[in-house]
Amino acid sequence: MKLLSSIALVIVVLLVTLNMSNLPWELRFAAPQHNYLFVMILAITLPASVLLWSLFRHTKLLKVSGFLVALAAAVPSFIVFIFAAGDYSEIKRSGVDNSFAELNRLNINDDSYVLYRTNGGATTSYGLVLRLEREIGFGLHAVKVVHSKYKAAEGQLELLSESQIKMQIQPYDAQDQMEVVVLDI
Repeated sequence: MKLLSSIALVIVVLLVTLNMSNLPWELRFAAPQHNYLFVMILAITLPASVLLWSLFRHTKLLKVSGFLVALAAAVPSFIVFIFAAGDYSEIKRSGVDNSFAELNRLNINDDSYVLYRTNGGATTSYGLVLRLEREIGFGLHAVKVVHSKYKAAEGQLELLSESQIKMQIQPYDAQDQMEVVVLDI
């Protein structure tokens, strides 16, 4: 059981680290509520796996240290869990993630270029994120951010050729002008 608790801890820590890293490609579920459920599961399993690991150590120092680390991880994990659970129930009910709403999609071969409007809540402005998404199976997509614009609420994608797309970003307020971004694909 000592080996099993160590393996579980390594897997959970690796998943948490990969989920928090800013890598060029990320894995995302096709159904938005599954992304929130995954985060909730990680928030529970991180302190639980540390606690389980500490229970199967032989020395008192490792047991106490593991317990303290589990306790320290439990507080931020609980906060993450509460926020994710609130969003999860709303997304599951409505089927829409309003914090990352799809505006436009271009399907090109096996790839999808998807334009999203981001909404961080009352204290933030809207933003736009263009992502390249590739389905890899089992409801998972490999996702790469191609372009982003903060302080933008509306945009449109257009296929110019087999090698270029155009993203037209509407002015956010009276001081802004329309922005056109041409991207090689």
